[in-house]
Amino acid sequence: GSRSHPQPPQHHPNHCCSTHGCCDRPLKSTSPLPGPEFWCSIAYFEQDVQVGEIFKVPSSCPTVVVDGYVDPSGGARFCLGQLSNVQRCAASER
Repeated sequence: GSRSHPQPPQHHPNHCCSTHGCCDRPLKSTSPLPGPEFWCSIAYFEQDVQVGEIFKVPSSCPTVVVDGYVDPSGGARFCLGQLSNVQRCAASER
């Protein structure tokens, strides 16, 4: 006679592997649509006042560095030292 082979267990739709890709597999989008152009937006405030423009981190840069240097910001680096605030007080300068 013919033997039936057991089927491999099916993952539940909400199982970690099928939704988050956390089982030692790289996270891949299953959507045919392109991902967002920017994955992160950073707004810098001194006390209750936003200083400068919102800095957007492109999806091509998986990490971002925020520092106090005065280099031009762009890509994966947001430099706060170049931002000026006409209402900056002594406490902010520290």
